Amino acid sequence: MRPALFSILMLLRMGAGLLVWASAFVMLYAGHALACQWLGPLPDVQLLNPVTGVLAALALLHMVALGALGVLWWRYPARAAEDEPPRTHRFRQRTEGLLLVVSVVSLIWLAIPLLVTPPCVA
Repeated sequence: MRPALFSILMLLRMGAGLLVWASAFVMLYAGHALACQWLGPLPDVQLLNPVTGVLAALALLHMVALGALGVLWWRYPARAAEDEPPRTHRFRQRTEGLLLVVSVVSLIWLAIPLLVTPPCVA
């Protein structure tokens, strides 16, 4: 494999958790705004409603994706390049794991306010 392609794939692997989190951020907040735009204020504002249900399903879907990335990180560690020192390889592996943890915590932090507050309150 060419070194440039290897570097791009390793960067994508390191940033995959953040890409999933960014997707969740856009889908959850845009979904919330669009649902409130289309549905208007819900007549019976409760925590269990269609908007919150769909947002919870989207958050759970993204959490499953991050869990799958975590399993891949754990079972299949990143390969070292041919001329890469061991310290650099360990740094990449640890950074990838840390970015996955940050992505999971950020997704939880993102989803909690959307799931515990009633949507579309005018």
